[in-house]
Amino acid sequence: MGGKQAADLLHGHMAHLIDATENIPRTAKIVTRVYANFKGLADICYKVGIIDDRCKIEEFARGFTRGRHLFDFVDVGPGKDRADEKIIETLKLYVGNIHCRQIFFGCSHDNGYARVLEEDAHDEFFNTRVTLLEGVPFEKELQELPFRTQKFEGLFRDTKILNPDRPTYGLPPSFPPAFNPQMGRQAMIAGNVNNTPGSSPYLSRNPSISTVASNDLSGFPALVPQPTTVTWANRAAAPPPPPKSPPPKFAPASSTPTTVPRNRAGQRVDPQSANYNKEEVNRVKNLKMCNVHFLRNECPFGAQCTHVHSYKPTRNELETLKLVARMAPCINGSSCDDIKCIYGHRCPAPDPKNGGSPAGGKSKTCIFADKCKFPPELHGIDTNVVKRIVIRN
Repeated sequence: MGGKQAADLLHGHMAHLIDATENIPRTAKIVTRVYANFKGLADICYKVGIIDDRCKIEEFARGFTRGRHLFDFVDVGPGKDRADEKIIETLKLYVGNIHCRQIFFGCSHDNGYARVLEEDAHDEFFNTRVTLLEGVPFEKELQELPFRTQKFEGLFRDTKILNPDRPTYGLPPSFPPAFNPQMGRQAMIAGNVNNTPGSSPYLSRNPSISTVASNDLSGFPALVPQPTTVTWANRAAAPPPPPKSPPPKFAPASSTPTTVPRNRAGQRVDPQSANYNKEEVNRVKNLKMCNVHFLRNECPFGAQCTHVHSYKPTRNELETLKLVARMAPCINGSSCDDIKCIYGHRCPAPDPKNGGSPAGGKSKTCIFADKCKFPPELHGIDTNVVKRIVIRN
């Protein structure tokens, strides 16, 4: 999995979660911050065989950052606690921001974050605004905190990365335990001006590593470095290679388009939807079909999804479902470049029967008028396609 694909998958999980959460508007922005020491992370991943070229870490980070306008994968460089300090300060910055609706904090691998979280764990305001993201199983002290938890199956690593340089002996009991930040340093914040860093491969603490911060590299092939001189003896003595990571459960549909149509103003133009029929729209809504499952083929909740996956829709029902999905405004508006986005980039509702010219972004001209969920600028959009933006992973 490349960095852009990881960003798209993470964004899809978050968008689906927001859609199912009553107190977070669909227009909420999803901002992601991932902090890492690129060189340290590359060295460790290379040694354990996750990557066969150290440059892949930087390439992955670059793809992740470019994958979404509000996603950033930041290199903090070497130095003890640098990633920890940044992620903790990011948490403090957004938890008091009234525009931030929810923080998704990726910290399951590190008991050290319990010190920060437990200070306000029983503060109702703080507690309701923070959800702990699970990658590897939560450390003991984190399990005891009263925060909600969330796990995205198949997205983050669920096992720690073992350090190949770890000594076979333990520290003398008279020494204090060594503290070395692990490879996962992340925070996810959803809100009107929110934040969302991704997480993943984690390195267990040990004295031989200084600081390594992480991100989601679960998609990299599990390659094993070869010895300098390959002989039958060392082949026989070598341990078997680790099993390859299973492919993501929610694979993209094979018919995914590769271009995003835009009008003369550079605004995204949605494909033609079925004609609006109030009775049919309401009937399809009442079927409670999962939009993400039927239209993107990658529902992140699987069997735990609260919407229907087992229904067999007709072609016409699928077209109406597309219209229903388009009736929810995309959080990225007309600038969205997600080629698989199922949400609306312009209001799909018809104009009033008494007429009314396109507003060009000045007012809401559809039949719902001021009650429409779409902002004024997504009404009256020119639907004449003049160019197509090619999207490459």
